[in-house]
Amino acid sequence: MRGSREFRVVWTGPAAADLERIALFLLGESPLRAGPIVDRIVDRAESLAEFPNRGRTPPELRSIGDHTWREIQESPWRIIYRVGAGVVQIHAVLDGLRSLEDILMERILHG
Repeated sequence: MRGSREFRVVWTGPAAADLERIALFLLGESPLRAGPIVDRIVDRAESLAEFPNRGRTPPELRSIGDHTWREIQESPWRIIYRVGAGVVQIHAVLDGLRSLEDILMERILHG
């Protein structure tokens, strides 16, 4: 059953770069599995077009009262996004085994 409203899913530059880094890493580790894994991540993110609010607020942001960000998982990756007027913006695809705070600090310090 389709959602009552379709949203457009937009990948930001940083999220696209995250996906590219994941693909390159997977190509080095398991070339035959890289394509299908990246496809699963993309499909999971694109599925937000139908039900964008189904994700949860990341626990690290919930604790400070910020509920504007959401996440879904395609284990072990976290897909971080925001929902706007008819648009779901994918902002990051992060390793779920790493601390969100560490990843954000790394991005701030190293661009």
